[in-house]
Amino acid sequence: MRATSTASALTLRPWQDSDIPAIVAAHRDEAIRRWSMDPIDDEDEARAWLVGQSTGWADGTQLSWAVEEGGMVVGNFVIKAANPPEMSATGVGYWTVAEARGRGIASRCVEAATQWLFGGQDVMPADEIELLHTVGNEGSCRVAQKCGYTLDSVLPPLPPKFPGEGHRHLRRRPL
Repeated sequence: MRATSTASALTLRPWQDSDIPAIVAAHRDEAIRRWSMDPIDDEDEARAWLVGQSTGWADGTQLSWAVEEGGMVVGNFVIKAANPPEMSATGVGYWTVAEARGRGIASRCVEAATQWLFGGQDVMPADEIELLHTVGNEGSCRVAQKCGYTLDSVLPPLPPKFPGEGHRHLRRRPL
């Protein structure tokens, strides 16, 4: 994504083994651990997570990228294929390292992915996109609102993976 007068350029690229230290470091952050469905504690777990990202690409269920700014990993961005009951529509997800929050990285990724998903590509066709997060994650609510996603519903807990209520924000393909 190009630089603007208010935001530096971002690069989305496939995850690689050399990112393992950055993944482990990111998951030491309290906010990522609090809101993440899959917190990572060590290099073995990071390596297993990378295998999951590669598998998602291979089977077309999720497309995941490392987000770089200035050559440093500052986040993760993923597009997930619909997979009821967890996701009834194509979805977007992300995390951003603590040092990079507040600079619009997540919202820039969400908006770019939304435009791509609605732009006629045939990799993962979508008529609607959902952004799901745990109730109380105000940062994700702000990202959803900034990108034109409306709060569609409050989801009940689905333990053990989703122990608390969630917000389902939705954006539909323009007519």
